[in-house]
Amino acid sequence: MASVVKEFFRTFVILYKGFKVTFITMFKKPTTENYPAEPVHFQARYRGIHVLQRDENGLEKCVACFLCAAACPANCIYIEAAENTADNRISDSDRYAKVYNIDYSRCIFCGYCVEACPTDAITHGHGFELAPYDINAMIYRKEKLLEPWPPPKATPRSSAPSPANVPMPTRG
Repeated sequence: MASVVKEFFRTFVILYKGFKVTFITMFKKPTTENYPAEPVHFQARYRGIHVLQRDENGLEKCVACFLCAAACPANCIYIEAAENTADNRISDSDRYAKVYNIDYSRCIFCGYCVEACPTDAITHGHGFELAPYDINAMIYRKEKLLEPWPPPKATPRSSAPSPANVPMPTRG
C-alpha cells in the first residue's frame, strides 16, 4: 500500500513540474516573425547564402586559390580558374574564378570556406530562401553569388542596426 501512495505522489510531482512549465509559457507573449509582411530580423552572426565580394574598384576579390573548395567538408564548391589579361581584368590577381558554383543541396553552412579564404572573397550573407521546386535551382552560379556593382544606394531603414554594422563578438 505504501508503494502505491509513494508512486501516486511521485507521478503527481512529475505532472506538476511538467504543467508548471506549460502554464508559465502559455501566458508569455509569443515571439513570432510576421514574414513575409515584415522583413526577417537576423543576428549579425547568421550564416546565410554566400556572397562573393568585390574590392573598392569593383574587381572580384576571388583569386581562384581553391582553398574554399578544399576546406569544404560537403564538397559543394566547384571552381574553374582562368588567367587575367590586360584587356579584360576581372580580379586584382593573375587569376580569377571563371566558374564558381555552390551546390546548396549539399552545403551545410559550416563556414569553413569563409574561414579558409585568404582574400575575404567569400562571406556569409543574410539570404535564407532556399526552397525551390527544382533541385537544379539549388546550384548557385558566380553571377548569382557576386555582390552587385555598383553597390545599391542605401535606403533608410528602421532604427535597428544593420547586420553589417553590428560588431562581431570576439573570443577572449
